[in-house]
Amino acid sequence: MPPGLLPRSLRQFDAFAKPLKDFRIQTVSGAFLSIISLFIILVLFAWEVADYISPSVKQEIIVDISRNRHMSISFDIIFPLVPCYMLSVDSVDISGEQHSSITKEVNKTRVLKDGSGVDSDYNSEKMKALEQKRDRNYCGSCYGAGAEDNQCCNTCESVLEAYRVRGWTIPDPDVFEQCKDEKEAGSLAAINQEGCRLVGQLGVNKVAGSFHIAPGKSYGQGHVHVHDLMAFSGKQFVLDHQIRRLSFGDTYPGQINPLDNTNMSDSTESPMISYFLKLVPTIYSDFSEKPLVTNQYSVTWQVKSTPLTGGSDGIPGVFFNYQISPLLVKLTKERRSFLHFLTNTCAIVGGVYTVASLLDAFVYRSSCFLAKLNESLRESASSSS
Repeated sequence: MPPGLLPRSLRQFDAFAKPLKDFRIQTVSGAFLSIISLFIILVLFAWEVADYISPSVKQEIIVDISRNRHMSISFDIIFPLVPCYMLSVDSVDISGEQHSSITKEVNKTRVLKDGSGVDSDYNSEKMKALEQKRDRNYCGSCYGAGAEDNQCCNTCESVLEAYRVRGWTIPDPDVFEQCKDEKEAGSLAAINQEGCRLVGQLGVNKVAGSFHIAPGKSYGQGHVHVHDLMAFSGKQFVLDHQIRRLSFGDTYPGQINPLDNTNMSDSTESPMISYFLKLVPTIYSDFSEKPLVTNQYSVTWQVKSTPLTGGSDGIPGVFFNYQISPLLVKLTKERRSFLHFLTNTCAIVGGVYTVASLLDAFVYRSSCFLAKLNESLRESASSSS
C-alpha cells in the first residue's frame, strides 16, 4: 500500500466534516445564541456540581421486625406557673410496667415566671448567711412529715418535699419556719409564684404507653396508676408550658420534631392536656459505619377541664400518649458516582449545543429566505415599473 493511502482512506469515516474557512459564515444571531448557550451551560453545570456534592436521601418503608424493644424519651419542658415541688414525672405502658415519681433521670430547676433561672449564686450566699445565724446543731422540724422521727428538714424545699411524699395537704409555705426564714433572708422569692424546668431522659419499653407530668403523689395500685391530690386540695393549677425539646431517640440531621419549641397556653382551670403521638421507627444511615436508630412522630392534642378529685374524668396534668407504627422508615444518605456526574455534564453540554445549532440553522435559513423573498419582490416591482 502506498504511503499515505491509509490515512486518506480513513477520511471517509469522518463524521465531523469541516467546511473550509472561506465558506464559514458568522452572524449576529449566531453570536447571541452562542453567548446564551454558554450561559445556560454554566448555570446547568453549577447546578449539577451542587447536586453532586450534596448527598441525596433515599427513603424506604418496610415492616419493622427489629428486636430492639427499648427506646429513650428526651424532653426539656418549662412550667412557668407551677413550682417544682408540686410536679412529678411518671411513665406507664400497656405491658403493665410503671415508673412513679421519677427523680433519677429527671432534673428539676426552679425558674421565674419569665422562664429565667433563679439566681442560685445569690440564693447560696443568702443561705450561707442564714446557716451562720442558726445553731451549728440545728435540725429543722419536718412537722411530722419526715420518714423517720429524727429526720431533719433544714430548708423550705425539704419540708415541702416531705409533705408531698406523705401526700399531705400543703398549707401556705409561710407557716413553716424554714420557708419564713428563707423568705425574710431574701433567698426564697415566693416559692408558690415560681415555675419549674424539667429536663430528663427516660428509658421505656418500645410499646404503646405514656409519660406524664402532673401534681400529686403517684404510686401503683395493682396494674392501676394512681395520683393522690389530697396535698393540693383547693388549689387550681395553671399548666401553661413551653416544650423546648421532645424526641424519641437521637435526632438525625434535618429531623423535625413537631413539638420542639412550642408553647401551650389555655385558660381552662386545672386542665388535663393530652398529646397523642404516632411514632414511626426510623433508621438513618449516612457514610458512617453505624446507623442511627430513632423515631419520627406526628401529634394531635386535646385539652379538657378536670376535677381535683380525679376519677374517671382524669386529673390535671400534661400527658404524652404514644403509639408505635408497625412500619419502619429507612433513610439512607447516598452520594452519586463521579461517572454519573460526568455523564450528566456531557449530556448538558451536548444537549444545549445541539438545540442551539438547530435554532441557529432555523434563524439563518429564515433570514436567507426572507432576504430572497424581499429581493424577488423588488425585482418584480422594478420590472413592472
